[in-house]
Amino acid sequence: MEDHAHSPLGMDRPLKGMRVVELASVLAGPLAGSFFAELGAEVIKVENPAAGGDVTRQWRAAGESHQGPSAYYVAANGPKEVRMLNLKEDRDRAELEMLLAGADILLQNFKSSGLDKLGLNPDAVAQRHPQLIHVHLKGFLAEESRAGYDMVVQAETGFMAMNGGSKEEAFRMPVALMDVLAAHQMRSAALLALWQRERDGRGSYLEVWLDASGLSALANRATEFLVAGHEPEALGALHPQIAPYGETFLCSCGGKVVTAVGNDPQFKALCGLLGDSERAKDERFASNPMRVQYRAALAEFMAPLFLKFSAETLLAAALERGIPLGKVNPVSAALHTGAGQAMTATFEMEGHTVQHVRQVAFRIHRNGKRST
Repeated sequence: MEDHAHSPLGMDRPLKGMRVVELASVLAGPLAGSFFAELGAEVIKVENPAAGGDVTRQWRAAGESHQGPSAYYVAANGPKEVRMLNLKEDRDRAELEMLLAGADILLQNFKSSGLDKLGLNPDAVAQRHPQLIHVHLKGFLAEESRAGYDMVVQAETGFMAMNGGSKEEAFRMPVALMDVLAAHQMRSAALLALWQRERDGRGSYLEVWLDASGLSALANRATEFLVAGHEPEALGALHPQIAPYGETFLCSCGGKVVTAVGNDPQFKALCGLLGDSERAKDERFASNPMRVQYRAALAEFMAPLFLKFSAETLLAAALERGIPLGKVNPVSAALHTGAGQAMTATFEMEGHTVQHVRQVAFRIHRNGKRST
């Protein structure tokens, strides 16, 4: 049996020997840096001592201890080497140049208007370090001078309008999702540039934007408008095109179970499990398009049936029958699952033992066999 105390990656470190210089702060760039660090790269995180370092060092929840690094800072910074350099000082810029001379990837999120003063003009950097892969996170694709903030981008890319239970109650996502999405784009851009450099020996300058990263993730909600002409609505957990998908029901134990029934056979099996097989023949519920149309009536008849079961009993039976249901867990419970424990890293930071969630969520198999 696999030991879930270890990460999916195991001891495999395929990027050992690579150097990444991270000038980025807050979340997106640091998450990208953590990804490369977990894969074995040497990641040197540069922070400005004049500003107190990365601003997230000061972001603490109410009641959070002021001893040791903040939880927010820990979230995006793991196995990295921290250097405190003020890039407005000649001596510190010279030290950065030495770091870049031996680096493969540079991650930064400075405003373009300030790059010249910091010695980070993309053309100048490319001339000095022609093999360097320079990834620059920006705010808005069509507004070069505008700084990007996750909350603003969530609002302006449509996510906030779709999140929540009604048009009057728009919510922000519970994590800085635009930053997380942008971190994935930064990794993808850097990995593409590494592949290109293997072919032609040249580095690249790559731009990533918070708003474009968010827009790219609209997926089917965007095509609701682009293809069908429908403005996506705030539906809470409900899926706009599938039912019952997102409906959440209370069980006898007090736990809540969410549905993710994507086709007619699964719905028929669910009705059988709940003890009402005939309901699947009701013309209002016999096909997915009809269930979407009559989803309120669907939820009304299902709610008392779920109350006949404990969540654990229902989930076990659903698993045997291939019915996709899930228990609504708080974060603490999610982190105590086998997967949650495998994805949790424990390490030392500034004299304190801390934990965060890993950024590498894959396992490598070479020639059909796991590497480690």
